Amino acid sequence: MTNAGPVANLNGLSALVVDDDIDMGRLIEALLRDMGADPVDRAKDGRQAIDKLRQSAHRYNLIVSDWEMPEVSGLVLLREVRKRYPDLPFLMLTVRTGSAEILAAKDARVTAYISKPFRPRELQKKILTITGRIAPAQETVTIC
Repeated sequence: MTNAGPVANLNGLSALVVDDDIDMGRLIEALLRDMGADPVDRAKDGRQAIDKLRQSAHRYNLIVSDWEMPEVSGLVLLREVRKRYPDLPFLMLTVRTGSAEILAAKDARVTAYISKPFRPRELQKKILTITGRIAPAQETVTIC
């Protein structure tokens, strides 16, 4: 991904991307890898994500999940994650923008929420914020 946004160093950060849309999952995975995250694993739904969380040899530092998925939704996944990992950054991606949905996600202690469609730069900024990683300040040149 080029010119997608701020250059950030996410070295040492491992992530799990959960989305039943293969293209969206690949896009998010590529963005995280371009930012330096490794490993970046993918799951096609919440059930597979829960299995990966239980079986993974490493602990994830970030979960990026769609809300609408077959088997187990992102909201159910979030509730399961909070039982074992109360402080794990969890970024929810969704087309749901109603106040009831937003309140449900907040009640389940979502870390952050992005409405689809979104720009890669917006996703990068949100990831940097919730993981506590800050991109180096860009020098600004003012021409008078």
